[in-house]
Amino acid sequence: MTTFDTSARATAAASGASATERFQADKSPFAAVADTPKERVDLLARQLLDAVHATIRKHRVTYDEYNALKAWLIQVGLDGKWPLFLDVWVEHAVEDVATAHRHGNKGSIEGPYYVPNAPERGAHATLPMRENEEGAPLVSDGTITSTDGHPLAGKADADVPD
Repeated sequence: MTTFDTSARATAAASGASATERFQADKSPFAAVADTPKERVDLLARQLLDAVHATIRKHRVTYDEYNALKAWLIQVGLDGKWPLFLDVWVEHAVEDVATAHRHGNKGSIEGPYYVPNAPERGAHATLPMRENEEGAPLVSDGTITSTDGHPLAGKADADVPD
């Protein structure tokens, strides 16, 4: 059985660093950049800036507010959290577009607390608690169904005899 350290506490800084390291180690995003036409990137960048400009005008942003936002954005970069920021606040919209054609559940991003090689618990499992942790164990119960509502064999309660 695979063991999993449940004593570690996730922090935004550690998650940001981890997201940055995973992104830089994964060559596929950089390969995608090479295959994406410059004109498409230029179009998207211009429209993103147009949206920023429209937000500034709509909310009548003052210089103090702009400088506060600028300081925050710079700090995100200094802390190495850009991949985390993009994963949490932007990528879910890209995933929505990429999976819009699907019926039923849509795709989901890994998120900032994704742990590679974490143990799988299966349909019926108890999530581990830290030693001496207060509270009740998390219990989840349900049935995975097709989009027409029929239980799927081998999923959750569908394969458990009554």
